[in-house]
Amino acid sequence: MNFLKNIKSNKKLVWAIDISLNIAIVLGTVFLIKTFLVAPFDIYGPSMCNNLNFLDGECEKEYGEKLFLNKALYYIADPARGDIVVFTPRFSDEKYYIKRVIGLPGETVEILNGEVYVTNHENLGGIKLEEPYLSDANKGQTRSFTNSPSVFKVPEGEYFMLGDNRRASTDSRSCFHNPFEGGCKDKTNNAFVPKSNMEGKSWLVFWPIGSIRTLDDPEYEELEN
Repeated sequence: MNFLKNIKSNKKLVWAIDISLNIAIVLGTVFLIKTFLVAPFDIYGPSMCNNLNFLDGECEKEYGEKLFLNKALYYIADPARGDIVVFTPRFSDEKYYIKRVIGLPGETVEILNGEVYVTNHENLGGIKLEEPYLSDANKGQTRSFTNSPSVFKVPEGEYFMLGDNRRASTDSRSCFHNPFEGGCKDKTNNAFVPKSNMEGKSWLVFWPIGSIRTLDDPEYEELEN
C-alpha cells in the first residue's frame, strides 16, 4: 500500500513540476518577447493626430489607441526619418513619448515660417521638408516657442523629434518641456533623443478593433541622407 501511495504522490509531484515548468517557460517567453521583440503601447494625448489617436473624427486627449512596437528593429538598424518612435527624453527614464523622427544625426533642423528645413551633406543649402502625413490644419503650422531656439544642430547618435499635431505637441522644439513654462531655456541638449533611449518603432495599431492598421513609412521627395 505504501508503494502505491508513493507512486501516486510522485505522479502528483511530477505533474506539479511539469505545470510549473510550463508556466515558467510561457512567462519567460512573454518577457523576452516584450523586452526584445514586440511590446504593446497605449497612446496618450493628441500630439500625433490625425495619424494616431484620431477617434470618431476628433483628437483623443487622453488614452485612446493601442499599438505594437517593433523593439527588435533598432538592434540591427538606425531610426529613419519618418519613423514613429516611442522613447524617453534625456531628462527622464519614466515618462514615455511618441513622436516622429524628423532630424537625423549630424543634420541641422530649422523652424522657419511654419515649415521645417533640413540641412545635410546632400542639401548644403537646406531644403524644406515636405510632410505628407500632416493634416490640413497642421500644414504650415510648425512654430518655434519662446525661450527655445529655431535652429537645432543634431548631435551624432541622436535625433530630432516632432509630433504630427504641430499645434498641440510637446516635442524637440521645446526640449520636451511645456513650451509655456520655460521650454528649452539653457537645456538645448534635451531637444535630442539618443538612440539608446528609444523603445521601438510603432508598427501596428491593434485597438480599437475598427482602427486596426499597419503604419506605413512616409516618402520624402528630394531629400536624402
